[in-house]
Amino acid sequence: MRFEYTGRHVEVSPGIRKHVEDHFKKLEHIFDGTTAWTHVIIDVEKNRHIAELIVHWRDHTLTAKDINADMYLALTRAIAKTEKQALKMKQKIIDRKQGARRTSAVAPTPDASRPLT
Repeated sequence: MRFEYTGRHVEVSPGIRKHVEDHFKKLEHIFDGTTAWTHVIIDVEKNRHIAELIVHWRDHTLTAKDINADMYLALTRAIAKTEKQALKMKQKIIDRKQGARRTSAVAPTPDASRPLT
């Protein structure tokens, strides 16, 4: 997974990078084998720490935003929101593939008694 960081009014520290990447390592089973990339935007306005995640995965864009007094907690909650969205999206993909009917069930059986015209 590729990460891109943007800090608005704050410097993106190595601790924040490690925090985000460690949490996303736990989510590798969701994004298995696909090329996903994440844009992490952190912002500080007075005492509000804003964490925003934009994840591009399988032609879909998952976004999550959280505001908290602690930057690490805001990031953790935003990652949890992204995880919930990714699980829902993956389950939809699995259900769509498994819910398909076989062509033998859809196509009518050829009738041998009918003459070909």
